[in-house]
Amino acid sequence: MPESPRPSQEANEPLPVRCTTSRPRSDVCVAHLAGELDMATVPVVADHLRRETAMPPAELLLDLSGVTHLAAAGLALIVAAMNNDRDIHGRLHLVGVSGNRPVERALQVTGLLAVVDVHDDLQALLDALR
Repeated sequence: MPESPRPSQEANEPLPVRCTTSRPRSDVCVAHLAGELDMATVPVVADHLRRETAMPPAELLLDLSGVTHLAAAGLALIVAAMNNDRDIHGRLHLVGVSGNRPVERALQVTGLLAVVDVHDDLQALLDALR
């Protein structure tokens, strides 16, 4: 059954995505994403990642544990980050994939799950990167 179109985003209505960033070390940028990653929200997230990685970190960690919808545009953003495209810098690592059905399923059916660096635990990944 075809998906019904989403209503258009009102100018003063917030987008259904949040992106916050932390720097546990100067060489590590952790972006915590929550909400929907689709064609309406990805430009905002991409701009945020560009700003946060302008001084290129060695490592870019995307915490996807709060992502509730991962559309093609979100997958394209992950690929861009993996390839250091769109002025997004850092070696890409993903957390919050395992057990997060919308994210894990989208990565699996597109074949990306086999090529991205996925970790189950953010703190364990940070410890491993030391």
